[in-house]
Amino acid sequence: MDRVFSIRMDEAVVEALDRLATTQRKSRRQIVEEAIRLYSETVERQPDAFDAAFGAWRQAESPEKLHRRIRAIFEDSMRRRWN
Repeated sequence: MDRVFSIRMDEAVVEALDRLATTQRKSRRQIVEEAIRLYSETVERQPDAFDAAFGAWRQAESPEKLHRRIRAIFEDSMRRRWN
């Protein structure tokens, strides 16, 4: 069942919505529904911070080797940036 949902939007966003609806030959409702679905799928696929960091302390390389590798990346970046 469809529900009525009303929001205030910036005028520029409304104009962009109208342009999209015209160029895509879709209703404003279709554009908004598709945009929300795509955004929702994108957000739901991203792991939360805990999931992303879980197990980070279990490194295959030693802390010294990790430090050397990261330091080399940093120094290379600095050379490219400032030379």
